[in-house]
Amino acid sequence: MAETTTKTESRIERDLKSDVDAIRSDLDTLRKDLGAALDRIKGTATSRAESELQALQKRINKIADDLQSGGRESLRAVEERIEERPLVSLAVAFAVGLVLGRLFDRR
Repeated sequence: MAETTTKTESRIERDLKSDVDAIRSDLDTLRKDLGAALDRIKGTATSRAESELQALQKRINKIADDLQSGGRESLRAVEERIEERPLVSLAVAFAVGLVLGRLFDRR
């Protein structure tokens, strides 16, 4: 009977060792799969961030171009007004100069 108990214990130990080895193997596979998944996620996130950054840069450039062209148009309109009425423009500039002179004179 002692021999049967020893064989049973030996078989249980082998089964237990086999189960532990299988768990270790599964954990190693899981660790590798998780690392690969994290690398893919990182690559995807980086790629998406770069594409969003490029889209934002394009929008900023378009807004800057729109502002620049709007500024040029406004400047042309002011120049045309000055050319149309040079004396009125000169009087307005003189008045603005007087007001600013008074404001800065009061320290």
